[in-house]
Amino acid sequence: MSTAVRSCAATACAFNNESSCSALAITMAGSEGAAGCGTFVQLDARRPVSAETSTVGACHRLECAYNTDLACTAQGIEVTDVATCATYTVA
Repeated sequence: MSTAVRSCAATACAFNNESSCSALAITMAGSEGAAGCGTFVQLDARRPVSAETSTVGACHRLECAYNTDLACTAQGIEVTDVATCATYTVA
């Protein structure tokens, strides 16, 4: 089961198209105590939204309660306007 990206408020990201994430899979990265979207990139281009749902491909935040073997087990995540994971919870 893949974890869906339910919403993304990071409007400066090239993968954000009308508050929807258009990346096929994102990587949750960041530093201990904070999970940030490692896929975030500011470009003068936008990837169009497709019928496919964006998912979390990998999670580098080992301390997150939803991380099992580098995969996100949450039912879905929300990404904030500053590209952080609002679903991130320390175990």
